[in-house]
Amino acid sequence: MNLLVFLLACGSQTASLPASQTASPPAAPPLDPLAKKSVAELCADNGLSLIKWPYDTLAANFAGTCCGADGLVENPACDLDWPFSDVAPCSAYDAMRNHIYARYGYDFKNPVYQAMFEHQPWYQQRADFDESWLSDVARTNVAKLKQLKADHVNCSG
Repeated sequence: MNLLVFLLACGSQTASLPASQTASPPAAPPLDPLAKKSVAELCADNGLSLIKWPYDTLAANFAGTCCGADGLVENPACDLDWPFSDVAPCSAYDAMRNHIYARYGYDFKNPVYQAMFEHQPWYQQRADFDESWLSDVARTNVAKLKQLKADHVNCSG
Protein backbone atom coordinates (compact mmCIF):
# COMPACT_ATOMS: atom_id res chain seq x y z
CA MET A 1 0.00 0.00 0.00
CA ASN A 2 2.83 2.44 0.83
CA LEU A 3 4.42 1.70 -2.55
CA LEU A 4 1.15 2.56 -4.27
CA VAL A 5 0.92 5.88 -2.43
CA PHE A 6 4.57 6.62 -3.26
CA LEU A 7 4.06 5.86 -6.96
CA LEU A 8 0.90 7.96 -7.14
CA ALA A 9 2.56 10.82 -5.24
CA CYS A 10 5.63 10.78 -7.46
CA GLY A 11 3.63 10.41 -10.65
CA SER A 12 6.33 8.28 -12.20
CA GLN A 13 4.08 5.43 -13.26
CA THR A 14 0.43 4.58 -13.51
CA ALA A 15 -0.36 2.17 -10.71
CA SER A 16 -3.44 0.04 -10.42
CA LEU A 17 -4.90 -1.88 -7.56
CA PRO A 18 -5.11 -5.64 -7.74
CA ALA A 19 -8.57 -6.83 -8.77
CA SER A 20 -9.29 -7.93 -5.19
CA GLN A 21 -8.75 -4.34 -3.97
CA THR A 22 -10.57 -2.38 -6.65
CA ALA A 23 -13.53 -0.50 -5.33
CA SER A 24 -16.77 -1.26 -7.06
CA PRO A 25 -18.68 1.81 -8.16
CA PRO A 26 -21.65 2.69 -5.99
CA ALA A 27 -25.00 1.42 -7.20
CA ALA A 28 -26.79 3.88 -9.41
CA PRO A 29 -29.99 4.93 -7.71
CA PRO A 30 -33.22 4.12 -9.49
CA LEU A 31 -35.19 6.79 -11.22
CA ASP A 32 -37.20 8.92 -8.83
CA PRO A 33 -40.43 6.96 -8.23
CA LEU A 34 -42.35 10.23 -7.97
CA ALA A 35 -41.06 11.76 -11.20
CA LYS A 36 -43.72 12.93 -13.62
CA LYS A 37 -46.55 11.55 -11.47
CA SER A 38 -49.73 13.55 -10.99
CA VAL A 39 -51.33 14.01 -7.60
CA ALA A 40 -54.00 11.53 -8.68
CA GLU A 41 -51.35 8.91 -9.55
CA LEU A 42 -49.55 9.47 -6.24
CA CYS A 43 -52.76 9.22 -4.24
CA ALA A 44 -54.05 6.12 -6.04
CA ASP A 45 -50.97 4.16 -4.94
CA ASN A 46 -50.06 3.74 -1.25
CA GLY A 47 -46.39 3.16 -2.04
CA LEU A 48 -46.10 6.43 -3.93
CA SER A 49 -48.20 8.29 -1.37
CA LEU A 50 -45.90 7.09 1.41
CA ILE A 51 -42.84 8.27 -0.50
CA LYS A 52 -44.36 11.73 -1.03
CA TRP A 53 -46.19 12.51 2.22
CA PRO A 54 -45.76 11.62 5.90
CA TYR A 55 -48.06 8.86 7.11
CA ASP A 56 -49.62 11.19 9.70
CA THR A 57 -50.53 13.74 7.02
CA LEU A 58 -52.34 11.11 4.99
CA ALA A 59 -54.05 9.59 8.03
CA ALA A 60 -55.25 12.98 9.29
CA ASN A 61 -56.35 14.46 5.97
CA PHE A 62 -56.27 12.05 3.05
CA ALA A 63 -59.22 13.75 1.36
CA GLY A 64 -57.68 17.21 1.72
CA THR A 65 -54.33 15.97 0.44
CA CYS A 66 -55.52 13.72 -2.35
CA CYS A 67 -59.06 14.53 -3.42
CA GLY A 68 -60.23 17.35 -5.63
CA ALA A 69 -59.59 18.78 -9.05
CA ASP A 70 -55.86 17.94 -9.14
CA GLY A 71 -56.17 14.63 -7.32
CA LEU A 72 -58.66 11.83 -7.06
CA VAL A 73 -62.01 12.87 -8.44
CA GLU A 74 -65.21 11.06 -7.46
CA ASN A 75 -63.14 8.28 -5.91
CA PRO A 76 -64.68 6.27 -3.05
CA ALA A 77 -61.35 6.43 -1.20
CA CYS A 78 -62.02 10.13 -0.60
CA ASP A 79 -64.96 9.23 1.65
CA LEU A 80 -63.17 6.54 3.65
CA ASP A 81 -60.62 6.56 6.45
CA TRP A 82 -57.04 6.16 5.26
CA PRO A 83 -55.29 3.74 5.21
CA PHE A 84 -58.03 1.36 6.32
CA SER A 85 -61.75 1.91 6.51
CA ASP A 86 -62.11 -1.17 8.72
CA VAL A 87 -59.86 -3.12 11.07
CA ALA A 88 -57.24 -4.65 8.82
CA PRO A 89 -54.80 -7.46 9.58
CA CYS A 90 -51.56 -6.07 10.99
CA SER A 91 -49.74 -7.57 8.00
CA ALA A 92 -51.34 -4.75 5.96
CA TYR A 93 -48.68 -2.46 7.46
CA ASP A 94 -46.01 -4.84 6.14
CA ALA A 95 -47.57 -4.69 2.69
CA MET A 96 -47.54 -0.88 2.77
CA ARG A 97 -43.95 -0.80 3.98
CA ASN A 98 -42.83 -3.25 1.32
CA HIS A 99 -44.68 -1.29 -1.33
CA ILE A 100 -42.35 1.63 -0.55
CA TYR A 101 -39.34 -0.66 -0.98
CA ALA A 102 -40.76 -2.12 -4.20
CA ARG A 103 -41.00 1.36 -5.72
CA TYR A 104 -37.23 1.62 -5.27
CA GLY A 105 -36.56 -1.83 -6.75
CA TYR A 106 -35.95 -3.87 -3.59
CA ASP A 107 -35.08 -7.49 -4.46
CA PHE A 108 -37.60 -9.43 -2.35
CA LYS A 109 -36.65 -12.86 -1.02
CA ASN A 110 -40.02 -13.47 0.62
CA PRO A 111 -42.29 -15.30 -1.87
CA VAL A 112 -45.34 -13.35 -0.68
CA TYR A 113 -43.80 -10.04 -1.72
CA GLN A 114 -42.21 -11.50 -4.83
CA ALA A 115 -45.68 -12.56 -5.98
CA MET A 116 -47.21 -9.24 -4.90
CA PHE A 117 -44.87 -7.09 -6.96
CA GLU A 118 -43.28 -9.16 -9.73
CA HIS A 119 -46.20 -8.63 -12.12
CA GLN A 120 -46.52 -4.91 -11.52
CA PRO A 121 -45.46 -3.08 -14.70
CA TRP A 122 -43.60 -0.44 -12.68
CA TYR A 123 -41.59 -2.89 -10.55
CA GLN A 124 -37.95 -3.11 -11.59
CA GLN A 125 -36.08 -5.47 -9.30
CA ARG A 126 -32.59 -4.25 -8.41
CA ALA A 127 -30.03 -6.71 -7.05
CA ASP A 128 -27.93 -3.64 -6.13
CA PHE A 129 -30.73 -2.04 -4.06
CA ASP A 130 -29.43 0.38 -1.46
CA GLU A 131 -31.61 1.64 1.39
CA SER A 132 -30.00 5.07 1.07
CA TRP A 133 -32.10 5.57 -2.07
CA LEU A 134 -35.24 6.03 0.04
CA SER A 135 -36.41 9.58 0.49
CA ASP A 136 -36.41 10.98 4.02
CA VAL A 137 -40.22 10.80 4.03
CA ALA A 138 -40.13 7.17 2.87
CA ARG A 139 -37.57 6.25 5.53
CA THR A 140 -39.65 7.91 8.25
CA ASN A 141 -42.79 6.15 7.01
CA VAL A 142 -41.05 2.75 7.00
CA ALA A 143 -40.22 3.24 10.68
CA LYS A 144 -43.76 4.47 11.40
CA LEU A 145 -45.35 1.44 9.70
CA LYS A 146 -43.14 -0.94 11.68
CA GLN A 147 -44.17 0.79 14.91
CA LEU A 148 -47.88 0.79 14.04
CA LYS A 149 -47.73 -2.94 13.40
CA ALA A 150 -45.78 -3.61 16.61
CA ASP A 151 -48.30 -1.58 18.61
CA HIS A 152 -51.30 -3.17 16.82
CA VAL A 153 -52.73 0.24 15.94
CA ASN A 154 -56.07 -0.14 14.13
CA CYS A 155 -55.18 -3.68 13.11
CA SER A 156 -55.65 -7.24 14.30
CA GLY A 157 -53.49 -10.32 14.27
